[in-house]
Amino acid sequence: MLSNLLDENHARVPLRFRVPDEFWEIALDEPPEERARRTFDGFRGKLGLTERQAFHLAFSQEHMVVRLRDQGAVYVGQCVARSEIDPAVLTSAQYTILVKKADLDAEDPLDAVAGGLRKSGEPREVLFTEFPAGKALVVGEELAVTSPFGPLGEPRPTSQRVRQAQVVLPFPDRRRLAIIGVSSENLADWPSYVEILDGIARSVSFTDPPTRSIAGVLG
Repeated sequence: MLSNLLDENHARVPLRFRVPDEFWEIALDEPPEERARRTFDGFRGKLGLTERQAFHLAFSQEHMVVRLRDQGAVYVGQCVARSEIDPAVLTSAQYTILVKKADLDAEDPLDAVAGGLRKSGEPREVLFTEFPAGKALVVGEELAVTSPFGPLGEPRPTSQRVRQAQVVLPFPDRRRLAIIGVSSENLADWPSYVEILDGIARSVSFTDPPTRSIAGVLG
């Protein structure tokens, strides 16, 4: 997938990434009523949910989309499937790719970001690692979250443990950060979700693919 963004000089900066075909992509630019209808039909058709369950999921999704767009989301996808641990149970995770403005003038632009994320007393892991797109931060934490919706989107306040992980990659212009994240309350399937996140992060590129020409091939 390709998300074309503009830098401060209005030059195009590509953000390329790949996500599994099984993801249910949430069309952020689609009119809300069309997006909700498509989500409703998709959940009913693909997962065999009841009409009530599909309606509540579509409604809770719209609640979430508004928040993520404000945070700079360029991609949101849902992974909804049968649990690998217990196939009788539905499990889900949300994958997001955010682009946030940043001012990274230091020699190592991620040091300051890491310092801001490490807070005393918070159960948060912040590590450095390497991906094809460059040096990255990997952030992991588990939180107690209260949601106005139940696990299938029904409108009832629900408290649960949510685990989330993010890969933070700076753009080449050092004026933005790409944040690839996953969150889920289905902790038993967490290792599988992290493996998928790793695959997405390894697919990230900030350059256009090389153009092959006949001269180049024959040369």
